[in-house]
Amino acid sequence: MYGEVMIIINMVFNYTVLSFANATGDTKISKKRLASAAFAGAIPAVVFPDSVVASLTAFAIMAGCAFGFSARLWKASVGLVLIGAFLAGGLLSALPFSQLGQSFQYHLIIYVALAYCCLQLVKVKWLDVRKISRFSEFACDSELHLFGTSVNLRVFIDTGNSCTEPLSNDAVHFVSLRAVKSIIPDDLLEGLQKAGTEQGSIPDLSQFPERYSRQLRLIRIQTVEGANWAAGIRFDSWELEGNRSLEKGYIVLTADNARYPHSAAAILHVSALETREEERGMLHAT
Repeated sequence: MYGEVMIIINMVFNYTVLSFANATGDTKISKKRLASAAFAGAIPAVVFPDSVVASLTAFAIMAGCAFGFSARLWKASVGLVLIGAFLAGGLLSALPFSQLGQSFQYHLIIYVALAYCCLQLVKVKWLDVRKISRFSEFACDSELHLFGTSVNLRVFIDTGNSCTEPLSNDAVHFVSLRAVKSIIPDDLLEGLQKAGTEQGSIPDLSQFPERYSRQLRLIRIQTVEGANWAAGIRFDSWELEGNRSLEKGYIVLTADNARYPHSAAAILHVSALETREEERGMLHAT
């Protein structure tokens, strides 16, 4: 009976650590596989409790069963397993369980609960840091080419922006009018500002100068307040830092006082996460 209980204790602890590594890493392993790996790692540790070789073997079996034995997966996950084990094990070894004066079952419940809570707290903080880091990667410098000239813009890739031009399905990006006003022709700017004052109406593209007709399209914008229409302008090209070029698409100009994240002047379509890195001639995911 004692051996079965020790296997259960080790299995629960192993599963907690593996779940932590699975959540904080880039892997998506099923709970059933994690449980099987936790059980496989518990057996050698219980059968040979004082053996360093058995402990290392148990760790290798547990990590391999959970995340596979390829070098790429081990590099991505094994380090997190070790971090989780050190965090939970260090906390629990520092607590005076023997002085609690309670039954073994009570100690076991506290042991598992504290290990879980500790790793959950670390996981939440870890993911917050990763999210902030990832968001900072979404912001970058760029150069927009429009009407034969160019302007430098700080941009932010918004994963919530999936707006497209209805006919071509090309991506639509949103740009602050203030940032590009200097390169917009006066007659076009006048038409855009007039169309922008007519809330809820569909812009009449025939009212714009004829020489811009091939570059203008109606864009349907869906927001929490409902659907609206705006005039989209097809840009010549758009280069992001790192020699990455956006696919052909459209921009919609927003009000001068529009505020974007990270002090950006433009909000890019989610497709900007996948751009072509011209130096290497390969598809690059930001």
